Amino acid sequence: MMTNPRNHPSPLSPAQLRALLIVLCAALALVVAGNSALAIALPNIAEDLGADQSELTWIIDAYALTFAALLLTAGLAADRIGRRTILVIGLVIFGVACVASAFSPDPNWFIGLRAMAGIGAAAVFPVTLSALVDAYPEERRTFAIGVWSGVSSAGAVVGTIIAGALLEAWWWGSVQLLFGGVALAIVIPVVLLVAQNRNPSLSLDPLAAIWSIVALGGLVFGVVEGPQRGWLDPVTLLSLAIGAAGFVGFVVHQLRAKAPSLDVRLFANPGLAAGSVIVTVQFFASLGFFVLSPQYLQIVLGYTPLGTALALLVVPVGVGLGIGASAALSARLGARVPGSLGLLLMGAGFGVFAAGLSGGLDPSLWVLGGGVFVFGIGFGMGITPGTQLIIDGLPVERRSIASAVNDITREVGGVLGIAVLSSILVSFYRADVKPALEGLPDQVREVVDAGAGAAVGIAESFGPQGATLADAAREAFAVGLGAAMWVGAVILAVAAVITFIVAPGKPAAARTESSTEEQEIPA
Repeated sequence: MMTNPRNHPSPLSPAQLRALLIVLCAALALVVAGNSALAIALPNIAEDLGADQSELTWIIDAYALTFAALLLTAGLAADRIGRRTILVIGLVIFGVACVASAFSPDPNWFIGLRAMAGIGAAAVFPVTLSALVDAYPEERRTFAIGVWSGVSSAGAVVGTIIAGALLEAWWWGSVQLLFGGVALAIVIPVVLLVAQNRNPSLSLDPLAAIWSIVALGGLVFGVVEGPQRGWLDPVTLLSLAIGAAGFVGFVVHQLRAKAPSLDVRLFANPGLAAGSVIVTVQFFASLGFFVLSPQYLQIVLGYTPLGTALALLVVPVGVGLGIGASAALSARLGARVPGSLGLLLMGAGFGVFAAGLSGGLDPSLWVLGGGVFVFGIGFGMGITPGTQLIIDGLPVERRSIASAVNDITREVGGVLGIAVLSSILVSFYRADVKPALEGLPDQVREVVDAGAGAAVGIAESFGPQGATLADAAREAFAVGLGAAMWVGAVILAVAAVITFIVAPGKPAAARTESSTEEQEIPA
């Protein structure tokens, strides 16, 4: 493909567009599944590397921290330096970090390499969307965004299934080797298919990059450490304060800049504001669910890693149906209806799932599955309108920044969801399991208090009394997860109302055009 590195490339053929879609969605799936695939392997990692619960938490969160903190900076660099260049650099960093982490000698090495992989993921993620939007003609752009959205939502489940299958035969490092190897392998097709699309006249705005890193780094670090250290711990409070100061500094800098890298005034646009709400709250709920539900399936119901992954296949089925329904609703009514309805259905799914958890150690799998299915439909219905609203809210020459805003809302929402919902689960778990701890030594109390997984592990050495303790821990985990799901359902319902009020409806001209097209269809 012949391209001009300073201007837009010549249009791609249909075959080239299909190849581009496959390559960019493969890159997207790698970084989306970077944490979910690894989460299912944490018990194996703990056993092999001797990692404690805090270290296991940071193996997951180090990736999210660098990912979220550098997304805006990577989007700026892609617009200025070139999207193909930044995407290749990101894939190489991600791939090398994943391959190296498979041979980590201890948890600290693993955590450091996970943070490095997050840097690569931050460079990959925004370009996967902006390159698609630029390459696809306007009449097919909604289709491309819909496929991208489906991969971004279903990628986590697919990654979990792949990881579960690998763990049945090989060690946990095989997951990292596969992800790293695929990332390095697709560098060549990226070079051949992805246009550079750079604008050297744009400013990288290094001060904005610094402020954004301080803001997002402080916020994410504080939210991650909150459940571990306590929300009133000095380190947590200082991190959140630094994040808040960085956010204020970023906004003030953008308001004063002659050529702001991200004009914060644009967030007065109802579409951009509503799209940000949709994406943030969707990933608040979904990432929290994907971290907590596998633990429930394995600890409480006794599923294997592969069985857990297969049980979650109902999510992408629902997502696919939701995306299809969203396209039809958006064409008729605009983004407001499917966006708000998607959030409402996600909340309903959480409520049904929470009701199923009331069965304790003998829940109705049909009720649980039904809740997850409705949740998936809602996610699929809302994800494309949310992304489209964000993209339409920024100028064309800032599409990588629009993608970065979309990705930042995803990552920050996800980290908040994991922290908040996990904190609620832990609080209710400790309160519910407390009566079962009477008469036990303090050392055992501390282990059980740390989590249901540790409680079940230590209970095995207690004989008949241990079985009672294990059941109490499992029951308490279900109670805690139910409470977290109800809180998530309320947040989703509130966000649905806000979205319906704030998001713009379909323009009158578009409604007239759509109505005219329907009338022209022969009977």
